[in-house]
Amino acid sequence: MQLRRIRPSEDLVAIQELENAARSRYLDDPKLAFVAGSAPIALERLQAGELVVAEDEGRIVGFILTTPMDGGLYIANISVAPGQSGRGIGAALIREALARASTRGLEKVMLTTFRAPEWNSPWFRRFGFSPMPEERIGAGLRAVLERQAKFVDPVTRETLWRARADSH
Repeated sequence: MQLRRIRPSEDLVAIQELENAARSRYLDDPKLAFVAGSAPIALERLQAGELVVAEDEGRIVGFILTTPMDGGLYIANISVAPGQSGRGIGAALIREALARASTRGLEKVMLTTFRAPEWNSPWFRRFGFSPMPEERIGAGLRAVLERQAKFVDPVTRETLWRARADSH
């Protein structure tokens, strides 16, 4: 498996398909099954962010979508293809995001995620992410949270961060 930047003319549709397939994991949780039926990330959002893909034998098996925000790096999405979990793909993508933030001198890496199941908040905590104090949430992230609240119950969500991106 290798990580690489995307090839916009070739990878965007494959990334949408992978993200759509990865959401099928939510079907097992009646409270979150609606996530599986959500539309894939819009091409405009994919193009506006920074994408890194994990590729194995010429096939995209994971990706991470990030964007600079509020003096940090925001992880908008990380997805791994069904059947590929447990191979370290997600971990490699997280390490890549942390390294990019560190290289840029950004003070934090942030994300929003569901509190459960295990591949959400509990998984990110294994990489040193913890709940972000309310007073540290900037205008950009607050806008993300407000947008998400229109579609998802905020009680089911959590805002996590790593304050020192270079401590990986």
